[in-house]
Amino acid sequence: MPAARNVTGGKWRKFAACCATGASGIGVMVLLVVVFTFRSQSALARPFTREDRAYRYYSYETTWLYFEALKQKCPEIIDTYVAQEVFPEILPQGSNPPWAKCGTSTCKTLIVRVTNRALLTETTPEVYFSGALHGDEQIGPLVVTELAGFLCEGWRNNDEDIRRLVNGRSTWITPMTNVDGFSRHRREENGMDPNRDFPYLQKPNMCMRTQTARTINELFRRHLFHFELTFHGGMRALTYEWGSRNHMRGRSSSESPDDWAFSHVGKYMQDASGLSSAGKKFYPLGRITDQVYPVDGGLEDWSYGAGWEAAPNPIPACRPTTYGGYDSARTQYRRGSLSALVYLAEMDDVKTPREDSLGRTSEMWKMSAKDGHVARNMRMCLQLIELTKPEVIFRQPDWAASLQPGAAMALDVRGFGCFSVSLRLLLIRRDTGNCQQFFSALTQEPTSRQSRLNNTVTVAWLQNNRCKGIEATVWKPSDDLYTRVEGRIPLGTDAGEYCSLLAAEFDQEWARQSDPDPHVSPRSHAVRSRIDEHYTAKATEGSMRIDTYRVKIFEVKPVTLVAAVSGSGDSGGTTPAAIPAASPADQAPGAVEARPPPSHISPTSSSPAAAAAAAAAA
Repeated sequence: MPAARNVTGGKWRKFAACCATGASGIGVMVLLVVVFTFRSQSALARPFTREDRAYRYYSYETTWLYFEALKQKCPEIIDTYVAQEVFPEILPQGSNPPWAKCGTSTCKTLIVRVTNRALLTETTPEVYFSGALHGDEQIGPLVVTELAGFLCEGWRNNDEDIRRLVNGRSTWITPMTNVDGFSRHRREENGMDPNRDFPYLQKPNMCMRTQTARTINELFRRHLFHFELTFHGGMRALTYEWGSRNHMRGRSSSESPDDWAFSHVGKYMQDASGLSSAGKKFYPLGRITDQVYPVDGGLEDWSYGAGWEAAPNPIPACRPTTYGGYDSARTQYRRGSLSALVYLAEMDDVKTPREDSLGRTSEMWKMSAKDGHVARNMRMCLQLIELTKPEVIFRQPDWAASLQPGAAMALDVRGFGCFSVSLRLLLIRRDTGNCQQFFSALTQEPTSRQSRLNNTVTVAWLQNNRCKGIEATVWKPSDDLYTRVEGRIPLGTDAGEYCSLLAAEFDQEWARQSDPDPHVSPRSHAVRSRIDEHYTAKATEGSMRIDTYRVKIFEVKPVTLVAAVSGSGDSGGTTPAAIPAASPADQAPGAVEARPPPSHISPTSSSPAAAAAAAAAA
């Protein structure tokens, strides 16, 4: 069993770079829709590397060397930072004398970001992985280090799904989160337990004492993490909220407001980890209090609840004295900023198991009860990165340049970053410029968004289709990735210039609750980005934000409708209930589009290259 669990100047600037209703009021009916899956040989996943090496533990020094080499290998997507340099406020005393020694030098807390820097915007969805809060639990640092390498290798080899993860999401990693403990193979940082050091049911003078906790705090102040996975060791369990004494009923955890999503995603991760040699689920799954035990000052409760639970109880303002102190204002947060769906993985009964239990790189491409620790946990990480951004992928259609009412339209679609998707294939009359300009206006002029969406022509629809994510191209390869949605342009549709789009909803079942504690609607960014009519959030500091709608829009291609030929086409069919619209009070910019206007290259500064790309796209 584990022990009781309980960025501003020049350096910061460097770090920071770190729907729809029926036909448009014209009284026409939607024609027959046909939906089926098809097999595509080109969709089959192929390993992008034939390397088959055994995983080995890295030391403090070799971890740094690994990431320096990785930056050279994938300079477009890998960035590394030293926490004490980009967040000088965490170490007011400076490094003379050293706050901790790693070998012969002062310890440096490594922060890694994996994302396509050229496509990064202030609304790019974010996910966070912590390698080790407890330094003697050393599988986690290896997993997240190899995860970064896997993403780099997939990027270099043009793997479509890996590139999708890197292009549309930002993955933050602290491989050696408790760097002092990691380098010494000790649980604590200078005698302090980092997983009792967060402002949740903790005394003000007993939180934010460690460099470990302060590093994480500064990241969460500047970023809006949809998901988080923190690795531990000393037992085996995959757990989620709650893990605190104030959310218990009897001796068990109460239900968090996001319990349905926590459980649903947890089962997905549990399946990805595979089976044990005994044929059982490798990870038992449940709430932290029930599987492990409740603690005060835990990372998990804080990173889920600090953005919406009350201050000072359970969220105090910390006033530590270690390392020269830490401003209490650093533990006061913007309302709604911290609300991650966080998971705690206790990886093995042995905190640092033998190297022959770690497995081999080839295990990423298949599943077996004999798999080692690294592949099992990397698969869970990939799933969380994917789920950070629900989207619809589609094959470019071969529609004719001009179509008549009654003409058939078909599109092969795939839900990605989700469990289920309901969508409509729509035509919307273009009243300005080209379709790219039209969709840009649709995003930037929210007051007209719903009125435009209310005047669309529904061609086809798809209800509660199962998404097919990263597992279908990596460890459970499938050649049935896409579903064809097919219908006809309604008779009576006016001739003119149209844009075609997909209007999609994802994972609406995540809104379900039974008896939440406290009695509020779901609070997490991941859930609210899916179920709220219009959801916005902003980081406590910096420019990172969330601005999205329940009904998300994806541009397909322009369509020209010409006057119908008498007697052409077909008729019949029915129109399903419309995708509900956002209320007028909810209108604001930022619907998640297939091609969001690239206007931001870093969490705090605009990108001239991105702005140029936006101008070129327009």
